[in-house]
Amino acid sequence: MEDISREEIDKSLSREKDFDITASDGKKIFVRLNMAGDTLSEKAIVIGHGFTGKPEEALHQVARDYFNDKGYDVYRLAFYYDESGYRRLHETTLAIHAQDLNEVLEHVRAKHKKLCVIGHSHGGLTLIYANPQADAIAFWDPSYQPPGRRWVLNARLDASGKYFERDGRFKFMVGKDSIEEVKSLTRDVAKNLAGKINTPSLVVLAENSWLGEDPNMLFEDLECEKGKVKIKGADHIFGKGKTAHDLVQKTYTWFERF
Repeated sequence: MEDISREEIDKSLSREKDFDITASDGKKIFVRLNMAGDTLSEKAIVIGHGFTGKPEEALHQVARDYFNDKGYDVYRLAFYYDESGYRRLHETTLAIHAQDLNEVLEHVRAKHKKLCVIGHSHGGLTLIYANPQADAIAFWDPSYQPPGRRWVLNARLDASGKYFERDGRFKFMVGKDSIEEVKSLTRDVAKNLAGKINTPSLVVLAENSWLGEDPNMLFEDLECEKGKVKIKGADHIFGKGKTAHDLVQKTYTWFERF
């Protein structure tokens, strides 16, 4: 790994900006922008994280650096944020995620000629609900049929009757509406949503994903122009070796087609 100079660090900081977008219901949506240059690029990418995720995850930082080097401005939104005025995890649903994502896309679209969208894991499922209007989409090891997953089945309703609590490596609280929404997501419902997407879509699968879903379902249900690749040796968060670099390279190749 090459040493990075203080000058390069300062330049990266000068090109990074955090800002809020106000959703239609008044909630704030946190967005972090990393510009490829000193002014806005004609090309932009918006990235949505997965369940319990955040924009600062290593995977999204790899994507930030790679796509910035390729001339894309990169926007990373947080579907929930630990400050006053923002949503919390237990206040969200996929439908709300989709609404917030489209609010961000509307803001970004007005500033760039080309717009691409990425969703990782649960963020990929958010794209199914959002049906984003963009030039190209990439689903990164997306969730598509999560009703039988452990975090749904093992969640317990708390004393208030409003939230489900999940125990495991870490504990978190999920809104009752979110659990019921996921449980109602049958294959037919998901297929109907996927069939409405008309944006060229790439489905990227992790060879060693732990999602436990049939990895081919989403690709089969998409009716738009589509592609599918598998990242050899990758786990669900693309944290093994340099599999994240393989991921962003294949995503870039897809985006450059459109």
